[in-house]
Amino acid sequence: MDNKKHFVLIMVIALLLSATIAAGCTGNSGNDPGQSPTAGATTNQQQEETPDNQVPESVTTAPGQKFSDPVKLPGSITESTAIRPKYDSETEEKIIDEAKSEILRVFPGADPSSLNRYGWDTKLAGSFFVPVITFVNVIPDTKEPENILGEVAYDPDKGRIVTWYYTYDSPINNKNGDEIISHESVDIERDIVPVFRKMIGDEEYGKNRDNYSIYLVDSVNFPLTTCAYIHESYNGVRSDMGYTQIYFNRANGEITTYGDVFNKKEFLNESTTSSPVPEISLEEAESILEAKINELYSDDPQEIEYCEYHSGAAAVGLTNGLFWLDRSIYMDIEDDQLLSPISLGWRITFKTKESRSMGGPLNGARYTYIDAHTGEIVYLRNDRIDIIRNDNQY
Repeated sequence: MDNKKHFVLIMVIALLLSATIAAGCTGNSGNDPGQSPTAGATTNQQQEETPDNQVPESVTTAPGQKFSDPVKLPGSITESTAIRPKYDSETEEKIIDEAKSEILRVFPGADPSSLNRYGWDTKLAGSFFVPVITFVNVIPDTKEPENILGEVAYDPDKGRIVTWYYTYDSPINNKNGDEIISHESVDIERDIVPVFRKMIGDEEYGKNRDNYSIYLVDSVNFPLTTCAYIHESYNGVRSDMGYTQIYFNRANGEITTYGDVFNKKEFLNESTTSSPVPEISLEEAESILEAKINELYSDDPQEIEYCEYHSGAAAVGLTNGLFWLDRSIYMDIEDDQLLSPISLGWRITFKTKESRSMGGPLNGARYTYIDAHTGEIVYLRNDRIDIIRNDNQY
């Protein structure tokens, strides 16, 4: 086994930030950005419409208005500065026992003796790093001890496992199945939802099932792997950073990777107080983008193509439409506090002559975010402009 290859793959899977697909584009300016590649009955159908479950006007915050009391961040912007908890020995022992019990609930055939290698670590929850307990080299089934979970991470605050993945050389990762199914044959309700439901629990799933946007993409990095993205929603609008990712091996029907980076609910409730109803339409947002591109390239017309979706290291598995811009670089943050509500934004994926010349695995696809209330360009990067709201937080 090539140890370097093993290490690199584990890091890529564990972070769940790998590129998965190239974007598909159309030449129609101002058209609907398109539905996700594959959508099931659990998909939130109101993402690109006025939400039915919008918050009352009395509890919304006007665009640009500051909070009277800033909202404390649920974690750290960077992993290196994440604050580890300081529990007394009795409390920490209780948390570790709870973590082991949860592992045995999810993997009832696990070998208890393999749960003694653990330590504190950090994982993403939305846009912030939070403390977790990480178990390594767990045997999830004593009947198949050759299958090893390289990592199982438990979030004490959420009370559930937020990450697990099989090691590269585990048989469960074998791609030589006898009945390999196509990406199009993967079924959300049959193949994905049961695993997701088991991980978060029936009660949590039942309360929030209408708030999940689920879609599938065919991975280009991991052959015969379908990636399921499950984005959480609040007031009918998807979260940019809050999602769960599940890797499904089409060669044998096994799930090989699970990663939950849903936001901390209390933070999402306190920080998304802007109206979920856009004041600027998608067509108006596209016009704002076109005007900026035409201004930048007045000497070189760009022929904009609008794309259905985009996936990459900085934009994991995102389709187009309305999103809460809950990535830290889009937020008004100071001294570990959020000063203003999280913005509502239109995500638009597109190609131009300039971007197509770049080529690469995404075929030149770029994306932008336009504030759906103010029309501000929140994010846009190419060879002539570099807009990142609150850029100082890199």
